[in-house]
Amino acid sequence: MRFLLALIFVSGVGLVWFGAVVGVQFSPATVRPVRVGALLDGAGLGVSPYAFSAAVVGCAVVTGLLVWWIVALPAAALAGVLGGGVAPVAWVRSRREQHRRERERAWPGVLSQLADALEAGLAWPAAVALVARAGPVALRGEWAAFATRLRGADLDAALEGLRAAEERTADSVAVLLRAALVDLPAGGLAPMLRELATVLSERLESREKARSRASTLHTEAAVLALSPIAILLLIGAVSPGYLAAYRSLGGTIVLVVGGGLIWGCYLMMRRLGRVPEPRRTGGRSP
Repeated sequence: MRFLLALIFVSGVGLVWFGAVVGVQFSPATVRPVRVGALLDGAGLGVSPYAFSAAVVGCAVVTGLLVWWIVALPAAALAGVLGGGVAPVAWVRSRREQHRRERERAWPGVLSQLADALEAGLAWPAAVALVARAGPVALRGEWAAFATRLRGADLDAALEGLRAAEERTADSVAVLLRAALVDLPAGGLAPMLRELATVLSERLESREKARSRASTLHTEAAVLALSPIAILLLIGAVSPGYLAAYRSLGGTIVLVVGGGLIWGCYLMMRRLGRVPEPRRTGGRSP
């Protein structure tokens, strides 16, 4: 009975934590996932926000039960519930970040391909259609939508749609195209596109180096944070009697405080290795 009550308590804590992390807002009438859908879309997953929420809760409960079965420690079971809830969210965020990087790597190729098409004598709509058909895979859908809007003879709407991705690179490209095609249509678009592609390639190279160093630091932080937990689980599996002192109230408090300190150190190490993301050049144009 005590275990069942503890499981219900930690499940409630996990649900509150999940709502705070992914931005689920609760109203009397219905539950509206505010940020979960955007997170899943950014990761390229065609999963319902409610199904994802259920998967998070399921992972949390299963992990908590597994840890309890190994060591039978309330604090360890709580850590298992929180860890099981964190893992799916962390995986989806990692997948979203991977998609963002793929898009970032594709932009110089898109701009170079546009410049090549214009220098070969193609008209601007034909160059856009070429990129939408044979450009980098990560941006084909976006440029296909741009080509569709462009065929509607609404260049402003097409440029605003390009900025809908809310990325700094998309903003820069939209500003450049507006200046060259709307504000000051004096020609010479191909050289400007090629120069911007060069700038983006140099920026990407420097950011990839910084990300490589940050990834090494994140790995070290994860190893340092998981080592005490792995040792605890190993001791519990081999010699359960050594953990008897931690089943008391005082032992539980010691484990909770120690786990909180480990988690805090892990977050600090990740923050030290964080690579600042470039901000957008400005809000959407009116």
